[in-house]
Amino acid sequence: MLARKNHSISIFISDAAVSNISEDNRDGVRIIRFNPFLTRSSGFLGHTTNISYEFANIVRHFIEKEGKPDIIEAQEYLGIAYYLLQIKHLLYDWCKGIPVIITMHSPSFLYMEYNQVPEYKYPNYWICEMERFCIQAADLVISPSDFIYDELLKRFTITNNNIAKIANPFESRTKDPAPGNDINKNPKEIIFYGKLTAQKGAFKLLAYFKKLWDEGFTRSLTVIGGQDIVYQAEGITMGDLVRRDYKKYIAAGLLLLEDRINPADIGDRLSGAEVLIIPSMNDNLPYVLFEMMALGKILLVSRQGGQAEVIENNVNGFVFDHERPETFAEQLHVILDLNAADRKRISEAALKKVNQEYSLEAIYAKKMNALANLPEQNQSPGSIFPFIRSNKNNDRRQRNAENNNRLLSVVIPYYNMGRYIDETIQSILRSDYPDKEIIIVNDGSTDELSKEALNNYRNHPLIRIISGPNKGIAYSRNVGAEQANGDYLAFLDSDDTISSNYYTTAIRVLGHYSNVDFVGCWTRYFGNSKKVWPAFSPEPPVILYHNLVNSSSLVYKRESFLAGGKNDAGMAFQGLEDYDSVISLLSNGYHGVILPEILFNYRIRSDSMIRHISKSKKLFLYQHISHKYKNFYATFAADIFNLLNANGPGIILDNPSLDHNLTEKLPFGGRYSAKFISLIKRNKYAKGFAYKVYRLIKK
Repeated sequence: MLARKNHSISIFISDAAVSNISEDNRDGVRIIRFNPFLTRSSGFLGHTTNISYEFANIVRHFIEKEGKPDIIEAQEYLGIAYYLLQIKHLLYDWCKGIPVIITMHSPSFLYMEYNQVPEYKYPNYWICEMERFCIQAADLVISPSDFIYDELLKRFTITNNNIAKIANPFESRTKDPAPGNDINKNPKEIIFYGKLTAQKGAFKLLAYFKKLWDEGFTRSLTVIGGQDIVYQAEGITMGDLVRRDYKKYIAAGLLLLEDRINPADIGDRLSGAEVLIIPSMNDNLPYVLFEMMALGKILLVSRQGGQAEVIENNVNGFVFDHERPETFAEQLHVILDLNAADRKRISEAALKKVNQEYSLEAIYAKKMNALANLPEQNQSPGSIFPFIRSNKNNDRRQRNAENNNRLLSVVIPYYNMGRYIDETIQSILRSDYPDKEIIIVNDGSTDELSKEALNNYRNHPLIRIISGPNKGIAYSRNVGAEQANGDYLAFLDSDDTISSNYYTTAIRVLGHYSNVDFVGCWTRYFGNSKKVWPAFSPEPPVILYHNLVNSSSLVYKRESFLAGGKNDAGMAFQGLEDYDSVISLLSNGYHGVILPEILFNYRIRSDSMIRHISKSKKLFLYQHISHKYKNFYATFAADIFNLLNANGPGIILDNPSLDHNLTEKLPFGGRYSAKFISLIKRNKYAKGFAYKVYRLIKK
């Protein structure tokens, strides 16, 4: 549609078969295939989350190479634009001022519900969170149907006000189809054409026909489409399930199952259909509807889906209601009793509707009208960051985003770290953020090396040293924050380091948004580990289930930390006081974001404090935190309950993008199992083989 109007279009496709990047031109559209492992983020991100990150990076590559496009468009499905939208709203220059549009396809958190897939199992829930963010953060959301938008509103609060209803465009593959073509062909067929899934209404449809057959109805139902989707509630494919449960009707020739057909053969294969059924439970606006209308077919569609917004009962098709099951048989009999004149009238009306209202010309005009003002409206994000959800009772959005004092105070809690303090301080001094002070809180260091190391900095113009008796890291952080002079505050443990641009990037975000109070980033371990920990947005409910951020590396608005995030010096054990601080901030309406790049380096030592926290201590601290913020936890109790049931204890998790349930079941475990699973998911033949192995093991 766009190419015919002389727009320059590039389509990005993730393709593991491509070694790097390939470009092709098809009908005036540039097709860019990219390998989804170019940045190696697959080493620490789950498969789907990794593709989102790689998509953002391939877009960046072409922007830096060719310049900024007028518009970027993506679907919300699987959160493909999650990192692109995160990066845009986190004010990275390379995507500044580019409107990002989300055209809604079929959100996972909706179709999982209808397909009886456990939404709360990782990585499912995290993928759903990415989708929800895409809808909230897009400059424009295009919904092809009112139905899908209304369904989403039942499940979460959409704060994005820029939403337009524009159907996807359609152009028939078949030229000049004859309305009602071959309706006298024998045998006349009743056909369901589409994927065999619960979402598509397969269970409901088969139940309707079972009742009809049991009452003496002799007409057969032909099901045409993919049968290999696994019905997770049973652990078998939909095809196997139907063959098992409807064996009697298949044997009697009443239920006929056919696999997918080539798109070019659709017209010929369906030419004898007396009626085509679309029984979907929640389709946005299925293309099969337009395809069948363009063929002049008589359609029977469910009211539960976008298809019912196109079909007018007994005008260009027929509509039944799943909430009134008797209407299916009633409408089916009406269709089967139609005379030739009525069939022709309805077929012609269907053909006219799809060709006039959903043609490329008609949809192009609507889309261009919706896009007309976007470049001017979205040169830069507003002062409110688009969080998925916020704590309505405590939201602090009215705070002034501008700070007159640009000073950053970096507080270093210090206890017997003389071997590492030089490296830590030098990394801060190398920071490109110009206005900073360093406050070292010496928490009663006892060894001579550590005491001597501090003497080297007592006369440094940017460094202050505060000394006192040993009272723990929580007390040291609080003292440093209270005596700091800056409007911005950062903590850095005395054996860790930061990248030179971390503070500048973080404070740019803090200074822009009135509802962002702290900023984190991804972490690279060094010393006794080389692991990368990709932090994630610390939003409830997930942040209440387990920690998502390296909370010892955060950068804050100092007033926010002092008002809602001071460390709890009274905790029975040290080690989770910084996680407690994050929960405290969130419970008081202070929000945080994560920069999706490695800007913090966390030293792993055999003698570090965190390594000596036993599981029992962690359980006790989690118990302490949940009771301390019980009202906040209560707000998300159902979600936390389901996350626990689906994934197990949160104390062992830190990455919601991984398939923890599956990796733990493989004999070689850990990161090797995660890589193995990623390889399986990339290859359709390997997936088929893996499913067969799974079935044998289950038996």
